[in-house]
Amino acid sequence: MMRKQCPWCSEAIGLNQLGRRPALPKPKWFQFSRNVLVCPYCAGAVKLGGQSKWFLLLLLPSFISLLSELITGHALLDGENLRWVGWALFAAGFSGAYFFGQFEKVENL
Repeated sequence: MMRKQCPWCSEAIGLNQLGRRPALPKPKWFQFSRNVLVCPYCAGAVKLGGQSKWFLLLLLPSFISLLSELITGHALLDGENLRWVGWALFAAGFSGAYFFGQFEKVENL
């Protein structure tokens, strides 16, 4: 499993080792979770950041095509092997977000 360094204690931890604790301040209107990810060694609050957010844009073509197929019955990526290109972009975006993501410190929690 790929391990990433904790920005607080520099220990190598995996995504499945992270714990959760309730956040102290009330969440803002755009936040979905009231929990914070914490390092199992130092209990420092971390979040997944770095360049991983930009790789998630590669997920959009196949996601939009899937939604349009569910709603209208017509897939946007339906011709000339475009479906395979969409799923290849989906796989590249998912793996890029995982491999290039780093843990960042979360302050005020």
